[in-house]
Amino acid sequence: MIINCEECGKRYRIDENKIKGERARLKCKACGNIMEVTRPQPNDEPERLPDFVDTLSQTSGAESQRDEVPENTESSFAEEKTMEWTPETLTKEKGQRPGGLSIGLKLLIMFVGFVVVMGSVLTFVYLKYVPSLMADQISLRTYSISRSFSAAVLQPLLVRNYLRVNKSAEIISQLPGVAYVSVINKRGIVIAGIFGDLKRFPSKFAAKVKQEGFPTQLSRQNLIPKGKSQSAKDLSLGGQKIHDVAVPIGDSGAEAHVGLFTEDVEKAVRESLTPLLMILAAMAILGGLSFFLVARTISRPIRSLTDAAQRISLGQIDLPIEVKGGGEIAALSVSLERMRFSIKSAIGRLRRR
Repeated sequence: MIINCEECGKRYRIDENKIKGERARLKCKACGNIMEVTRPQPNDEPERLPDFVDTLSQTSGAESQRDEVPENTESSFAEEKTMEWTPETLTKEKGQRPGGLSIGLKLLIMFVGFVVVMGSVLTFVYLKYVPSLMADQISLRTYSISRSFSAAVLQPLLVRNYLRVNKSAEIISQLPGVAYVSVINKRGIVIAGIFGDLKRFPSKFAAKVKQEGFPTQLSRQNLIPKGKSQSAKDLSLGGQKIHDVAVPIGDSGAEAHVGLFTEDVEKAVRESLTPLLMILAAMAILGGLSFFLVARTISRPIRSLTDAAQRISLGQIDLPIEVKGGGEIAALSVSLERMRFSIKSAIGRLRRR
């Protein structure tokens, strides 16, 4: 059972089992005040000590009488003891803190998740639209080359100057990215066929071309349908993907075919994607470091205030609470300091009484 002296505020814990009878009068050892104690009923709930009050020693050798006790009789019950704060005690209390992720780790996880989501979205959009745009560009480039080649060989073809036709085809085949150039007359006969760079093809295929010449069936895979002004088709030749565009050569009934390597488009897409990924990685690293520094500026004051609250709960109320900075953290520290000062003042008033 816990009782408080009304004069000086001292707190005592006595063993109600040693009170003989229903009431007893006890004398405070600090100020000599006589206190009357009533024996609690069995169903009464015992008063609980605050967390920072240590368990007090029980009453021993006190002779309690039923109605009154002589004033010169001192009751031997112990005074209240306040647990002193030590670093070891605080460390033990820290271990009892609820688990969970720290503020810095939560912010870092949120930022990393944001970077991953944004990187995935950007990569998806990039791979969905950029390759198609570049494919359109290579198709437009192939068509432009085909039209230029068609205009260049129209006159030689009409006069059957096939040597001039092959010479023009050889010039066009030297352009970057051109796989081959060919001309088919109105009877479907290949009158000109020249590869651009055979080194880009497998050696076995290149040797076959040097031995047998230009494959005539290649140009027939993309003939211009009737009523159309052009035809475009993706082909596979010697393990290479080729984009073939066919245009008519004037009114001669012949067709000019130009094939470009599509591997160049895929390589350009990969090369343009690499800087984007590097930028995202740099943003993730720099952003993560920034979030870590910001989190430290938040978590450190919070840990300091938590330690201060632990000290107050353990009875150490003489150490002022000081937290540098501003904003909500500073307001919280001011509130805790005001609470500490109020508790210290209240205890001082009780002791003076």
